[in-house]
Amino acid sequence: MATDRPSAITGATLIDGLGGPPLADAVIVMEGGRFTRVGPRAATPVPEGAAVVAADGAYAIPGLVDMHVHIGPPEQQHLSMFTAAGVTTVLDLGGRLPDLAAARAALEAGQVAGPRLHYAGPLLEEGTPFDGFAHMSRGFAAGEVEAVVDELADAGVDAIKLYITVRPETARRAVARAHARGLRVFMHQQATTGGAAAEAGVDCLEHLMVFAGLAPEEHRLPDPGALTPFEFGGWMWRWLPDVDPEGEAVRRLYARLLAAGTALDPTLVLYAARPAAMGEDGGDMALDDPECTPLLSLLPPPVARTLQERWAERRQAAAGASERAQARTRRAWEHLLALTGGFHRAGGTIVAGTDCPNVAIVSGVSLHRELELLVRAGLTPMDALRAATRRPAELLGSAGEWGSIAPGHAADLVLLGADPLADIRHTRRIRAIYAAGQPVTPLAALAGP
Repeated sequence: MATDRPSAITGATLIDGLGGPPLADAVIVMEGGRFTRVGPRAATPVPEGAAVVAADGAYAIPGLVDMHVHIGPPEQQHLSMFTAAGVTTVLDLGGRLPDLAAARAALEAGQVAGPRLHYAGPLLEEGTPFDGFAHMSRGFAAGEVEAVVDELADAGVDAIKLYITVRPETARRAVARAHARGLRVFMHQQATTGGAAAEAGVDCLEHLMVFAGLAPEEHRLPDPGALTPFEFGGWMWRWLPDVDPEGEAVRRLYARLLAAGTALDPTLVLYAARPAAMGEDGGDMALDDPECTPLLSLLPPPVARTLQERWAERRQAAAGASERAQARTRRAWEHLLALTGGFHRAGGTIVAGTDCPNVAIVSGVSLHRELELLVRAGLTPMDALRAATRRPAELLGSAGEWGSIAPGHAADLVLLGADPLADIRHTRRIRAIYAAGQPVTPLAALAGP
């Protein structure tokens, strides 16, 4: 909980999330859970009686944001792992509404430690939900979509999540009602392609299903919404090696997304699991490979078991793949990175999310690997940091509240021991974390020796 006594961090190099150049020898003052003064030491006095933290040689970045999580029911929640990894805000994009509301109430009351929690409530399905996620889905008939959006808005959700069976016209109507209620719309596209979702007004497209419309004619599906999300993902890997990431079809798709102002949350860590299971470089997995991470004991047993089982399944499948299949998987992965980077270079907005706790994805920890993969895709380290700080705040309409180190914003901050602009992997070099101005024990201390 915030205290009345101000605190000040002095001497760090400030990377404020706003996109400007780093500021050396900065002073950052926090009081009442907010930043109150931010600037160069010579022009930013430290309040009398403030608790001063000397941070010479450190780098200060805003608290990180994961824009695609699933915190799960109470027996699976481990919210403190987010903040312990420097992730101070999350967006849950599919869960049971009572669980989410209870978790937020507990977080806001200080009864449990964890991040600022935004949520969309259930996955919305136009018809019968996919069995595997039925517990966190809401089926509806097309004519009911406005009433369903109103019901969720009245229940206090922060966004709407449209899922695999929602068709373009229904998506358009859902977006119109959601925007009228001040809510952003996120979508996992199958029955509606990425381009059509953008033109329906969807604010952010989840995962890389946005590129499914690039499938060659011989691979086109008669009814994409009839596949499970796992079947659909497997279908994409079959033809992605043959896509030209710089081709005309790709440029036309980028143009549709840009014209609509639709953002992309690629969740690259989700796709990296397939090549990583073959032994390819999926980023630094020292802390999120379920077979060797020292953090496994910090996860609730059901979450730990699922991570281990899903990862073992991937490894087993990779072991049985032919050399040709492995080569095609590598090429598909290279194309996914190229498509993500191409969208960014075209002027598209990218935000960082992980889809934790999916396969080989650990809450909080894996966001650092997502940043690494975004840079590998072609973003600069500054772009990647903004994808996990300022951009999410802008997308959720909270740019004046959090996501940057600026006066009046929530005092969420991570102190790093090395420059993340020199190497984005330095975001793991955490010295200290502050959430709403209060210190958080870093993950390294929780994990033990």
